[in-house]
Amino acid sequence: MKLLFRKFKNVFILSQRQRKLIFLVFWLSIYRNILLLCGSKKAFTEHILQNQKVKAVLTDGKIAIAKDITMAIHIVNNYLPWKNVCRHQSWQAVSLLLKYQIPFDYFVGIDKTKSIKEGHSWVKVNGRFICGRCNVKEYSVFFKV
Repeated sequence: MKLLFRKFKNVFILSQRQRKLIFLVFWLSIYRNILLLCGSKKAFTEHILQNQKVKAVLTDGKIAIAKDITMAIHIVNNYLPWKNVCRHQSWQAVSLLLKYQIPFDYFVGIDKTKSIKEGHSWVKVNGRFICGRCNVKEYSVFFKV
């Protein structure tokens, strides 16, 4: 009970924007799963990036929003009852970064250190990871936006 009360109390420490982003990430996670079940192309990051380019300048305010997006994805990932793997997290991050007009880099790579090739995706803003933190040197990047 104390743990539940402590977690509930922590919600009030967060700013209104952070609470909003946590709600949005949670909703985007549900929405993407629905899109996947329906077989929609909108469930893939590459599809939502086709006609969307961010030409905005990165300001201190936008860097703060990007940090809040990172925090929201991390928090929601810890509490979801389903897997929210790197591909899902990247889709959520790209959706929010496009919404807030924050310039970003989106990567998809294949692990070159393992015999069974595994894919991984990650998003960076200003050289910092938003989601999918990894050792980039271990991956062969085959898609970058």
